Amino acid sequence: MGRRLWAVRAPSAQSPLALCPRWSGREKCSPARTLPPCYSADLRPASERLVSAVGCTVLLTVPPPRASQGVFWEYKTGPQEGVILSYAFDRAPNTSRPYENRTRFNETDFSLQMVLQQGDDRLYRFRSESEATGWFQLHVVEPLSEPEIVGNSSVKAGANTKLVCNVLEGKADLYWWKKNGELLLGSDHIQFVDNSTLCILKASMNDSGYYACVVRNQVSQNETSFLLHVQQEMSLMGSPETSRDRMDTVRTALLVGK
Repeated sequence: MGRRLWAVRAPSAQSPLALCPRWSGREKCSPARTLPPCYSADLRPASERLVSAVGCTVLLTVPPPRASQGVFWEYKTGPQEGVILSYAFDRAPNTSRPYENRTRFNETDFSLQMVLQQGDDRLYRFRSESEATGWFQLHVVEPLSEPEIVGNSSVKAGANTKLVCNVLEGKADLYWWKKNGELLLGSDHIQFVDNSTLCILKASMNDSGYYACVVRNQVSQNETSFLLHVQQEMSLMGSPETSRDRMDTVRTALLVGK
């Protein structure tokens, strides 16, 4: 059985909050979820780890604590711990500066809403004076911008060419390529470098068409297309008729000059 969010905390100075399956008689615990509208992240609740997107709002909930004079929402990044918000029942909540204007604390059920920014990829927990939850992992991912394809749009037959797919915002986990809407597979003629670069060796007329680069991460998918035209290679000497015409012109010029 996997680790649950509200795990027993190691230090004996504080007693842990009740485990989620026992909380209010519920069989499952859903302490965190992304709130709509958010078109990037999965809106289903999570009990151990939540993946959400920059710009979306998440809701962190907590089982009712025992009687206490104050409560805290805290974060942890590596060995560093900090306070997001503290609340004593006889005064207004005190929010730390990095979280001002993007958090909302419910003084009735102690839940916390937070608009996500880059850097919010951390561990979180709720704590009172006598008990604390286990750490909950929030993974924050930046949605991908529309990629751009860089390369020569027109190449000569027989030449090598490459198309490079760049993502300006966000980090792509997966890249793949399509040609005229069909998945493009690697071969001796078509090769990929880190999947973000498409190499065409000895291009032919059949390589002309629309190439699309598709990128994906945990919260988004995007793509863009690029029209490649392969030109037929022309003979530098020209046709035999053209060559004979040139020779006749040269002979005429020589005779006139005598």
